[in-house]
Amino acid sequence: MRFTTALAALFCLSTLVFATTKSTYAFDSSGTSNPPNIVLIFADDLGYGDLGCYGEKRWNTPNIDSIAKQGVRFTDFHSSQPVCSASRASLLTGCYANRIGIHGALGPSAKNGIHDDEVLLSEMLKAQGYKTCAVGKWHLGHHQKFLPLQHGFDRYLGLPYSNDMWPHGPVVKAGTFPELPLIRGNEIIDADVDANDQKRLTQQYSDFALEFLQDSKDSPFFLYFAHSFPHVPLYAGDDFQGKSKGGIYGDVLEEFDATVGRILTFLAKNQLQENTLVLFTSDNGPWLTYGH
Repeated sequence: MRFTTALAALFCLSTLVFATTKSTYAFDSSGTSNPPNIVLIFADDLGYGDLGCYGEKRWNTPNIDSIAKQGVRFTDFHSSQPVCSASRASLLTGCYANRIGIHGALGPSAKNGIHDDEVLLSEMLKAQGYKTCAVGKWHLGHHQKFLPLQHGFDRYLGLPYSNDMWPHGPVVKAGTFPELPLIRGNEIIDADVDANDQKRLTQQYSDFALEFLQDSKDSPFFLYFAHSFPHVPLYAGDDFQGKSKGGIYGDVLEEFDATVGRILTFLAKNQLQENTLVLFTSDNGPWLTYGH
C-alpha cells in the first residue's frame, strides 16, 4: 500500500488546507484523475507501547503492525490535547481545539459542539466528490445539529460520547449520567447501551465500515473509524474473550486489530491498496481506571 506517501499527504491536507473559512474552502483536484481513498483509524486512549510494533508481547496486533512495517512511523507525533473531544476537534479541523470552543471531553449535559462555521476534513472531501462515513465515537456534540451527518459525513454509526458516560459502570454514581445511546445517521437505534451491547460494538462498527467500503469502492471514499475502545470500560466480543495473555485489555486490542485486518483485506481484494491512504493513530494515551 502507499503508506510512505500516505501519511505525509494526509497531514498536509489536514494542517494546510484548513487555514480558510467555510465560504472559501477548496482544493484543486484538476490534475488528479484518480484521487486517493482515505481510511483514518482512530483509537481511543491507546498507549503507544500497546502495539506489537512497539514491543508489546502479551497480545498480538499483526494487522496494525503491518501498517507500521510497510509505512511511516511518526515517532515524535503529538496530540493537540490529551483528552477526547479536543483532540478530535483538532484532528478533523486542523485547529487548536480551544480556539474553536471545544474544551476537554463533552458530556451528556453539554450544550455545545462543533460549530457549523468550522470546516471539517469530511466536508472538504465531500465537496470534491468523496463518499464519507464516520464510525464509532463522535464526541463533538450529541445534539442533532452537531452530529456527523450535519458535518460532511454521508453515514454514521456510533456513540455520541465516551462509553463510560452511562449509568451502568461500577465506578459511576447513580444519577451521574443518563442512558448511553447508539446512533445511526441521526436516529437513536438503541436508547440504552448496556454491557452486552458494548461487547458487540466492535463487530457492529466493523460490519458498518465494511458495508460502506463495499458500497463506495467505485468512487473516492473517506472512512473515519474512531473506535470507542480501548477507552474503559472494556468489553470484547465472545470470540475474543480470554484470547490474549493480557486480560480484557489485550482481548479488546486483538479484536480491534482483527477489524483493521478486515479493512486491509477488503482493500487488497478489491485492488484498492495502491490508491488508499491508511492512517492509524490514537486520540491520546492510556489511563488506569478499572485497573486495566
